[in-house]
Amino acid sequence: MMKSELRTRALKALNKKAAYGPDIDISQYELEEPRVEGDLRAVKGKSVLRAVERVGIDSLKRTGYLQVNETAYYKLMEKALSKYGVKVMPLRIALEKLDLAKELAWSLVSPDYDKYTAAAYLYGGELGYFVYVPSNVKVPIPIYTCLVLTSEKRIQFTHNVVYVDDYSEAHVVTGCAVPHGLSKGMHIGISEFFLGKNSKLTFSMIHAWSEGVHVRPRTAVRTKEGSEYVSYYVIYSPVASVQAYPTVFLDKEAKTYMATIIAGEGLGVYDLGSRAILEAPHTSAEIVSRVLAMDRAKVFARAEIRAKAPKSKGHIECLGLLLSEVAEIQSIPVIASERPGAELSHEAAIGVIAQEELEYLMSKGFTEEEARAIIIRGFMSIEAPGIPPSVRAEVGKILDLVTKYAIG
Repeated sequence: MMKSELRTRALKALNKKAAYGPDIDISQYELEEPRVEGDLRAVKGKSVLRAVERVGIDSLKRTGYLQVNETAYYKLMEKALSKYGVKVMPLRIALEKLDLAKELAWSLVSPDYDKYTAAAYLYGGELGYFVYVPSNVKVPIPIYTCLVLTSEKRIQFTHNVVYVDDYSEAHVVTGCAVPHGLSKGMHIGISEFFLGKNSKLTFSMIHAWSEGVHVRPRTAVRTKEGSEYVSYYVIYSPVASVQAYPTVFLDKEAKTYMATIIAGEGLGVYDLGSRAILEAPHTSAEIVSRVLAMDRAKVFARAEIRAKAPKSKGHIECLGLLLSEVAEIQSIPVIASERPGAELSHEAAIGVIAQEELEYLMSKGFTEEEARAIIIRGFMSIEAPGIPPSVRAEVGKILDLVTKYAIG
């Protein structure tokens, strides 16, 4: 599609409300000129380091791409990744140099999907990361990226494109965060992921925001035959609102596993979930979520598996735990089959910490606070397949933080 046509469609969609989540007036936020700085060693300011630490990344030296507001840094891991043939660069540069990037960008997420995608297309300057993994390569180290918002009353736009070519494997870890103290801001992220034949992408995303930040990720994933997509999403901070519903399209014999952990607190509205479209036979999807709701948080845990082909399978599991008398959790699982021969199922449950479990642990010598921490930590533990040990250890640290927040 021609750029002029996409621009026209985006302009028409600037006032188009999203299907879910509170509607946000984008005009109340200031825009910043997008720019590429280059070497990560040019990053200055303790606020950036504090934000990065909140998502479990203890050193910028391990980061392949960092975006601070609307400035991109990316060259520090360039040498380490290039020996595997991996390309990591700002999407803006990739669009200038690589035909593949031009072919892929905006092919899964349409600029006129809603007002947030439209704004990203028109004003984002195509910042965000582009990752390409060549065929027949298993990247042994995680590819870390980090998106940090530090300026008050600003929108951070990011457009991320990842392509894992045939018979390859990669792990991408993205941390999105603000430093403590940011009172108002917005993050709009567009992500388009592509998996080649018999490839595997493991994607972990960790969010650490603040009470005044609105977050609108828009993600779509396209698989090819025999590929596997594993995602692991954690949000453990207060937020004004967050709304995301990533969709995975599965080709023949492809599979996906998507896990979401939500720790909602304050007055935040958390509208999150995952969707899988089984487009061919012998595809499978599993969607799992764990939800904690504290204070006056309102959480909508969505999940959908839609079978468009026979001999496909899907399962949804959503478990919620209320830790407040005035918090709210809504579990909204959807299974739909358009062809006979598909096997789909779901289970959902919402409860509170059982008094007998607390009493049992306390009888073993734990204090009530320690007993609550053990129960909550066990509740949130999800053994997502394919998460590399290095990433699993960092996710474990984040879950420890979630537990600490949950018990006060």
